[in-house]
Amino acid sequence: MNIRKGIDISQLRKIFEDIFGGASGFWISIGGIFFLQIILLLVFISPLSSQYDKAYKSIGDLSTALENYTLKKDLYNDAWITSKKKEADLYDKETEKCKSFLKGRDERLKAFFMIEDREKGLIKVEDVALWKNEYIKRISALAMKLEANHITVSAGALPFQDWKADIPTWDAILPVQKRFWVLEAIVGIVSSHSNGIKKLEKLAFRESAASYDPSCAQFYTPMPLTIKVELPADHIQFLLHDILKSYIPFVIEDVTIVGTGNYFNSGLLNEDGEVLENGQNSRLSNPVIDVTIDAYVIDYKA
Repeated sequence: MNIRKGIDISQLRKIFEDIFGGASGFWISIGGIFFLQIILLLVFISPLSSQYDKAYKSIGDLSTALENYTLKKDLYNDAWITSKKKEADLYDKETEKCKSFLKGRDERLKAFFMIEDREKGLIKVEDVALWKNEYIKRISALAMKLEANHITVSAGALPFQDWKADIPTWDAILPVQKRFWVLEAIVGIVSSHSNGIKKLEKLAFRESAASYDPSCAQFYTPMPLTIKVELPADHIQFLLHDILKSYIPFVIEDVTIVGTGNYFNSGLLNEDGEVLENGQNSRLSNPVIDVTIDAYVIDYKA
């Protein structure tokens, strides 16, 4: 049976117009709109509201934390920030000055022998055999300097590398070159009249430094050594002063003093070791002491 034929379309249209055209139709429309709003609230607005509540709670917690922080800490204004920036700039400048100073000290330790060439002037010794000859001559010059200043040197007190007939390689030369500059500096200190040293008993390089911090290995390595000299007791301050002001960067680890039982008559001395008064009444008995200094040289990795 054909249903569409049994239904009058015009009658169906009239029924719907009667339903929605009257007062009851108005409320049905309102109800439909309200129903749609409930659906929108459940589907879209409710999740957004939950997200808003979470964000609001997070901001509230952050505000509380900041309020508690301000109660405990001082707030820094623009003037304080500006001053700190200036301090940081000044610190960087001073750091660069220190690096430049240390680099200058390190350049001396890493220098090579220079000799006079008739045509080129001063040139660096680059031939290993020529370097060996120059090394022997300079070691001899150090020994002669001690002798010229009437300083007694114990046997083996001046350590130097003896290759005999062998010709060294550059790998062997490099550490000996550094040690020579240290020897040269120490001989210069010992030969200074202000120190009053009469005997160099020991000058030896050691394997390790007791006070060296291995955490500094990325910046420098130590060259440990021991110096033992005999001098009047009132000259020790000048000896330590000369060591610390040397162009070679020394670090003094330990100083041991032992009396020899001998005495040295001296007048009043100035910081250069010169006698200020020579009168008999001003002469004092000054003990001679053995001073052993453990130190190390800073070899910077620059």
